[in-house]
Amino acid sequence: MSIESIIESKYTDSVDARLDSYAAYIHYQVQEAQRALPFLARFFDVRTARVLEIGAGRGGKGIAYALAGMRVTSLDVDVSALQLGAAAARERQAPLRLLAADGIRTPFAANAFDAILLDSVIEHVDDPFALLRECWRVLKPSGIVFVVFPPFYGPLSGHIDDYIPIPWFHLLPREWVKRKLLAIKEPRGILTSRELYDVFTTLNHLTIFQFRQFARRAGFAFDYWRVRPFLTHPGTRLVIGLLAALRRPSRLHNVCAVLTRARREFDLGTFLLFGWLSALAPLVFLPFAQEIAAGGVKAVLRKK
Repeated sequence: MSIESIIESKYTDSVDARLDSYAAYIHYQVQEAQRALPFLARFFDVRTARVLEIGAGRGGKGIAYALAGMRVTSLDVDVSALQLGAAAARERQAPLRLLAADGIRTPFAANAFDAILLDSVIEHVDDPFALLRECWRVLKPSGIVFVVFPPFYGPLSGHIDDYIPIPWFHLLPREWVKRKLLAIKEPRGILTSRELYDVFTTLNHLTIFQFRQFARRAGFAFDYWRVRPFLTHPGTRLVIGLLAALRRPSRLHNVCAVLTRARREFDLGTFLLFGWLSALAPLVFLPFAQEIAAGGVKAVLRKK
């Protein structure tokens, strides 16, 4: 990993700017998907596979996957988001099929897809087990499901940290969360506090333990499994940047570059939050204790 990719990368800039506009959010999604491609290529042929993306959102990830060669069908229940995605796909000349449909009851025949992508969606559905069973049905034998989600009891897993970056605030009574969110009148770019609260209310409280149980019951084996902490975006850049810098011969220059960027990105509150989350990070390696420390789960499920 090059130090330049950490301190000056287009990806990190896109993360910071993702809420500035719908175009910026789609650009961020494209960047996310492009970073995922080398990982996905370990499990299926990303140049030719027939792929179902459930939870297309505004379509950016599906666009990147389609341009890489996948034959992508992207589903979502949000018609307005799909319309934005369709316009972005046309602009980029991406052969992406977008469809308004529920991932729990898809209109596809059995054994139709080589891979299914559930990226930050399974925590929002009413019945995660039913979703995984439907994935099993429409997957070809030995097909895979790529899953990413934040376990509900993690420090910042309430999807509200763009407005309220307080660990575990989402675990307080819902009325308290609503009151605090809606009291913030200044929108964060395209995301209003009301819209964020509506997203928060869709969370199904999925835990790591429940997910593993549901996946096995649905008929899947685990090809890949990782639980990671979330150290905030500036904190993650600081840690990864320092590790990358120390691997380079000109260590002092690289370390100074990483610290210079961190000085721009951290204020006192962000630094204290980073310190707190860093202290919790080792808990992700301990069963059950990881529920309160995890920032995200990344898994690849194989149809048995």
